Amino acid sequence: MAVHPITGDSSSLVELREISILFAEDDTSVRTHISRMLTPVCGELYTAENGRVALDLFRRKMPDLVLTDITMPAMTGLDLARQIKLERPAVPVIIISSHDDSEHLLQAINLHLDGYLTKPLNVQKLFANLQQQAMLLRARRLAGQQSRLLSGVNMAIQYLLSADANQDAVDFALQEMAKAARADKIFLYHYQDAMLGDREVSLISGFAGGEMVLRFLDGAEPDMPELPYLERWHGLLSQGKSISGPRSAFPAEERHILDTMRVRSMLLTPIFEEGSLWGFACLCDMKRERPWSDAETSMVMTAARGLGSFMGRLKLEEERLEARKSLELANTQWRETFDTIPDMVMVLDTSHQIVHINKAARERLSIGESGPRSLIGPCFQHVHGASHPLQGCPHSALLKDHQPHETEVHIPHMNSYFHITVNPTFDADGNLAGAVHVARDVTKRREMEDRLRYLSTHDEMTKLYNRAFFEAEVEQLEKGRVAPLSVVIADLDGLKETNDRFGHDVGDGLIRAAADLLREIFRAGDAIARIGGDEFAVILKGVGEELLATIMERARQMLEEGGHQSEHGLKVRFSLGSATTGVPARLQDAIREADMAMYENKKARKLKESELSECA
Repeated sequence: MAVHPITGDSSSLVELREISILFAEDDTSVRTHISRMLTPVCGELYTAENGRVALDLFRRKMPDLVLTDITMPAMTGLDLARQIKLERPAVPVIIISSHDDSEHLLQAINLHLDGYLTKPLNVQKLFANLQQQAMLLRARRLAGQQSRLLSGVNMAIQYLLSADANQDAVDFALQEMAKAARADKIFLYHYQDAMLGDREVSLISGFAGGEMVLRFLDGAEPDMPELPYLERWHGLLSQGKSISGPRSAFPAEERHILDTMRVRSMLLTPIFEEGSLWGFACLCDMKRERPWSDAETSMVMTAARGLGSFMGRLKLEEERLEARKSLELANTQWRETFDTIPDMVMVLDTSHQIVHINKAARERLSIGESGPRSLIGPCFQHVHGASHPLQGCPHSALLKDHQPHETEVHIPHMNSYFHITVNPTFDADGNLAGAVHVARDVTKRREMEDRLRYLSTHDEMTKLYNRAFFEAEVEQLEKGRVAPLSVVIADLDGLKETNDRFGHDVGDGLIRAAADLLREIFRAGDAIARIGGDEFAVILKGVGEELLATIMERARQMLEEGGHQSEHGLKVRFSLGSATTGVPARLQDAIREADMAMYENKKARKLKESELSECA
């Protein structure tokens, strides 16, 4: 496998090959450059020269991920992202901006976007973001697949358990198996002994496109040829093994059979009746050569075990008890597959009682093993430690409207956030039987969101507020009634010289020391912000001229003492300016006045230092 020239790692691009990307960029050179890098590594790439074209492509092509510049003609990247999130909220959107400003970042956070990159574009960061989103998409698809498989097989087994012994029950189970495994067609074949002792394979029934297309028992003509008896298939199926793969994985003789049937990929699962091989279910993908996942194979085999038991009821109604024993075995196998799902999964009845619970949920909730037909207890007791359902409970909502629900909740005793999906289950008569709950731990995602919110209002180097917060605070105070208001502008002296002489690491240490000194000078409730590289601003609520004068005198004394140094031994020196207003609406005037005072202070200090230097 070739090594990618940017990432240097071919294995890291596996997930990218599974997704389609829409890339919107009005700069032709940038669009061409990025397209050349993405085309070889992603599944499909669509490009657009503006937001309007991108939106049309998004609606027609349905890409898995969107990468868009902010500034574009016809429609901006943020407007494009906003419309995409309205139409398909789950699609990840990564923004590229030529401006490294917090306003665009804050808008991106408010839109719940999934990445924010700045120009000039760092290719490694771009690929890291794309790879992360591709991994999340793969995980989401896997979870959806597992949920679909679980629901489909559960429906098939439940129906077989409750239905009367008739062909309709078999047809329903086949249909659910096909849906769960994403098969285009499914057929049921039965092994029979011919008069001379040879074996034959008989087609019983099948589905294509979700509808019954043949039923041999009713005398309808099948739309596929009868399969011949193959010794290899019979031998493997008799051992309880499945046979699966794309057309290319089968021997030449069998490939010819698949070509005749126009099958691109096939999955065969054995069906046993009372320990003997009865036949097999044949699932077909007619469009693409693809492997069948372990989860698909396991779930289909579980359902096939249920079918085998049910065939006994079709044959002999008096053997109902033995058929139920076989179905219980199928449920055990289903339980084993059920327990492989990493998310917490619970099956609840209409009284909030937990009927089934997988291994992940038992471990997180400290619930011991329980039989498949036992009521473990109410979910609100085990999950929340409550005596009744909580307000906003999705299961309570489902019991009222019989519709799926989802929400995010925080469970304190686990110190975790969970995304909860609740889907209804129905009995054979169409009555609500309960629901399947899937809880995914999203704590890390929430922590990342909280981190982004913090960075939108704070300067990462100093941990002080940033310019965006300062400007928003000024705007809010101007509309309010808090008075008086005082402002202090502080400019860190000598930062440029320090950077030029000692490097930016030493300069950063001087900035951090300056922030520490400002925290010492001012009160805990004062809004201290870094509004530029070497410039700081402080808003003091309820501080008039007299108190401000006291604070400024204290600040000058602390600076004159010269005891505050950076980690590299450099003294912290400020040029200071301050102003007070009794009218909140004139706070901007006070800021300008404080800024002018700071520059006058800086000018005076430089003049004094120059005079002292000449005297020396």
